[in-house]
Amino acid sequence: MNLTMEKLQKMDPCQYSALIRVLFGLSTPSPVAPDLSRDEQFGKIQWIDATLNDSQKDAIRFALASREIALIHGPPGTGKTHTLIELILQLVKRGQRILVCGPSNISVDNIVERLAPHKVAMLRLGHPARLLPSVVSHSLDVLTQTSEAGAIVKDVRAEMDLKQASIKKTKSGKERRAIYADLKELRKEYRLREKNCVSSLVRGTSVVLATLHGAGGAQLRSEAFDLVIIDEASQALEAQCWVPLLAAKKVVCAGDHLQLPPTIKSTNSKLKSQGKETKSKETKSKESQELPVKGTTSLATTLFDRLLALHGPSIKRMLTTQYRMHDKIMRFPSNELYDAKLIAAEAVKQRLLRDLDYPVDDTENTTEPLIFIDTQGGDFAERNDNEKDDADSVSKTKASLHGDSKSNEMEASLVKQHVKHLVDAGVHAEDIAVVTPYNAQLALLAPLKEQFPGIELGSVDGFQGREKEAVIVSLVRSNAEGDVGFLGEKRRLNVAMTRPKRSLVVIGDSETVSRGSTFLKRWMGFLEDQADLRYPDLSAVSRES
Repeated sequence: MNLTMEKLQKMDPCQYSALIRVLFGLSTPSPVAPDLSRDEQFGKIQWIDATLNDSQKDAIRFALASREIALIHGPPGTGKTHTLIELILQLVKRGQRILVCGPSNISVDNIVERLAPHKVAMLRLGHPARLLPSVVSHSLDVLTQTSEAGAIVKDVRAEMDLKQASIKKTKSGKERRAIYADLKELRKEYRLREKNCVSSLVRGTSVVLATLHGAGGAQLRSEAFDLVIIDEASQALEAQCWVPLLAAKKVVCAGDHLQLPPTIKSTNSKLKSQGKETKSKETKSKESQELPVKGTTSLATTLFDRLLALHGPSIKRMLTTQYRMHDKIMRFPSNELYDAKLIAAEAVKQRLLRDLDYPVDDTENTTEPLIFIDTQGGDFAERNDNEKDDADSVSKTKASLHGDSKSNEMEASLVKQHVKHLVDAGVHAEDIAVVTPYNAQLALLAPLKEQFPGIELGSVDGFQGREKEAVIVSLVRSNAEGDVGFLGEKRRLNVAMTRPKRSLVVIGDSETVSRGSTFLKRWMGFLEDQADLRYPDLSAVSRES
């Protein structure tokens, strides 16, 4: 990454490609017709996947037609990866060379797994030990051993091993020196053949996949691609994204800027006041004066965010049909965050826990998709983790990840009670997840794993990208001041409320939470109006705890 940044800094503006000029805001992206379905070139695409919906087709047409940049906005459950697979296949049909990147190994491996059935010639860069077992056969290490060029390298390696073994059997110093001289030449030949083998494999592959960091490796240093696809771009640092971009002609970024951005651990790197410039106008270089300085100076501002702010919604296409959530679970995030554009697919819009493909009883907990257990009244007060005994080291260690963490014992009891009701009704524990914004609360909930093996517990941040049939969200905050801390972050709440397929249970104090922000107030209002509203029975909770 440092090499990329240095190279970028040293570039003269006159050397910038059309893509780099657009990325810096020095020029605007080439216009694309708003409706490509009737376009002569892009309106008659032969789709490989017949199940694509209209918004997915529109996003693919837009990505194919764009000359510099295209953003594919994939809200939760809308089939973003599914869309990218079709895009890659369409590009391969057109004879284009593609570099596919993601911020993590799992994000890249996910695409390799989805591409594999299509028998596409692809190459996964990265150490085999860090890859999923299902994708190792597509890795550079394996292909260098199984390809024709790799066979020649293996022959040289075998000859080196024979020479090495013969040294032990040779007593004559003269003969040993001769063997060492041969070994030296063989090692040179081995390195050269190995390098040529790698180059041959990379050059001969139409789809190369790597992490953003891995794209800066020596194997790709002299390679050029027609297009770079960055998946999970809204979870990647912008600096990482630049690694594969310098040699690209075009980029497609896919992600959801309305979910959580990458985690920034350094407090010095987080948001500074907007509009402030780090250098005075007098000290700016000529090059930096050319670049429009817009938005925030934050590492958490992703390339996806910045490009959208810089060039506006014309560079973006949103996927609108979601295949995860019951319609009632989807409604609030759709209305509040996605301009009411999300549509629940017919197959998921009315499905409930009782409709699982194994026997589940009809109960009040398996026939309701959205339940709100309102703890208002002051009997479920939160607890600051610092108030706990020093002996509670496990809770303190976990809480330190979020600093001054919070917990709520009565809420934890309600979670346990609801999980028990679901399991008693026949719902499998592995189909249930409990998420909460606070690690101290996770520490309180930890015994659930022993009581209900298979259940998943996680922080909201850690559960991004995941889904479960039933999700219980413990909001924790309950205080007289109406202080909600980082619970007020819309993107964190969006992740929390969009993880379930069939059942979302929210447990929290509406009185405290609704005072946190207008967004939270609207959410509490929505839950009170649309959810199955329940008020806990303190005596029952105490008995079952």
